[in-house]
Amino acid sequence: MRERRAQGNTNTTDFSRGYLAVDFPTEPFHSVGGLLLRSVRVFLSNLGFLTAVTLVVFLPGKLLLQLACWLGNVPIDGVLSAVLLDLSDLVLGALVAPAVIYGLLGRFRGGSPAPLAEALAWGRRQWAKSLWNRFKVEITVMLWSALLLVPGIVAMVKLAFTDPIVAIEADREREVLGKSRALTQGHRWRIFLALLPLWAAELVVTFLVFSALQRHTDSRLLIALVDSLFSVGGQWSTVIVLLMYLGLRAPEKEPLTPANAQRPNKRLRRAA
Repeated sequence: MRERRAQGNTNTTDFSRGYLAVDFPTEPFHSVGGLLLRSVRVFLSNLGFLTAVTLVVFLPGKLLLQLACWLGNVPIDGVLSAVLLDLSDLVLGALVAPAVIYGLLGRFRGGSPAPLAEALAWGRRQWAKSLWNRFKVEITVMLWSALLLVPGIVAMVKLAFTDPIVAIEADREREVLGKSRALTQGHRWRIFLALLPLWAAELVVTFLVFSALQRHTDSRLLIALVDSLFSVGGQWSTVIVLLMYLGLRAPEKEPLTPANAQRPNKRLRRAA
């Protein structure tokens, strides 16, 4: 009961102050292999929460999209359909990512993931900011990719921490993309190597699974369901990026209390 009350007070404080406190020990990001193993453990141990928070947003959104495409006679295997699927991922993911991070931070504090409604409330709170910054990331990566593939990849690595910065820093950080560039400075090769398996998996899913699905089925319901389920698997990327962010960010300063305020004076007296 005491743990639940303490967690409830922490969550209330998170909403009132406008950011999420990282008030628990974090493991530094030194090893790509170690981080990937931890990300798999975190993903599997929180799979129930990740599935619930993803499907409750993505499944209705994908069904509405397919309904709109059916009413508008948009071909299932057309270019417009693929573009609309990508846009829906952008819009829906902007709500889910902050909600997922909110819930995982509750777990990292030593408890259980935050209640679904509470996590979604944080996601709705950050949705507009998350969507705007995700849009800026997409435009930046697209413009750099128009020059050459490598600059586009570099831009993706530099802006990899956009989601956790929006979700955790929230109201106290306005320059989200700039903060991501600063945090990734000096660590971009490791970040690239950590994200490489994820990008490879997404490439296979996009060009093989969905291409085959669009060619061999006329069921928009099935497409919406499969797309939503793959979005659950896509939360592995959220876990990876969150663990890297926590491993590279500067630790928060210990809040000043009367007891802490007296420590420097004692040290000065000893030195004297």
